[in-house]
Amino acid sequence: MRSERMWKVTLPDTGDIDAQLDAALIYVNGDVIHALTQVEREAIHALYGRYDELLGEPDATLIPAGLAACADVLRDAYGEVQKNGRLKDLRERLLGGVMECPLCGSGPATTLDHHLAKDQYRALSINPRNLVPSCQPCNRAKGVLAAVAGEGLIHAYFQPLPAVTFLEADITYENAALTARFCVNGAVLDPGLAARLAFQLNRLELNSRYPDAINILMFNLKPGFCCLRGKPNERDLLHEFLTFIGTSYDEDFGLNHWRAALARGLAGCEPFLLDPWPYFDRPPAGLQAAA
Repeated sequence: MRSERMWKVTLPDTGDIDAQLDAALIYVNGDVIHALTQVEREAIHALYGRYDELLGEPDATLIPAGLAACADVLRDAYGEVQKNGRLKDLRERLLGGVMECPLCGSGPATTLDHHLAKDQYRALSINPRNLVPSCQPCNRAKGVLAAVAGEGLIHAYFQPLPAVTFLEADITYENAALTARFCVNGAVLDPGLAARLAFQLNRLELNSRYPDAINILMFNLKPGFCCLRGKPNERDLLHEFLTFIGTSYDEDFGLNHWRAALARGLAGCEPFLLDPWPYFDRPPAGLQAAA
């Protein structure tokens, strides 16, 4: 089982590339869809290696002229990665152990997203390291992006992230309603990486998608909050509790998961610390979506 984190997933093994190609391009009855030449096979191996060298960043060398004759066939072969396809084992391996989508850290990872679009980088369509587990909302929200090196969504397999806390949650609490807005603190990051992470946060519309997940999380934590209700120094105990939760989530989910950012944001929200009970005493409902 691979470890999972929001933003990141452990780099998967490419597996037996030739076996994957054969499974994609040869029917079970032995009929050949496309007979790869030895030169094409070697070129595909070299292409996958070049992809790794570039850390999945777009580049003209990832569209080799030598694979033009089979590029469309490889793109169409992605259909064999879907359920009940001849490459279903590859799909199951990539999705296995990734319970949460690394792009949002919330929805279940049930689909595979082409980091580099298969319609442009056709020969990479079944490259395991170009297939990133994701939830359906993230996959849809990402859509097709212009492939520009250093821009767009970070690569969940290859992008190095510094061991600093950069995801923050700005909390407002009024009339028993919480509003949480997440943002990237660019002051602690390289400007290019900060811009890319902020783009990802916005492109995937995470601030408008998180409220329901936050509400569910908060009411799961409600018993812990209620254990502190009415105790001496209640405000300080709530602050300590939320700080502990944030640290625990850092350990369990890795730095910069939205759950940890939410806990830290709440720990710094004085109106909530002073009287969170109107929020918890009302029937569970979705949080207000941040504008």
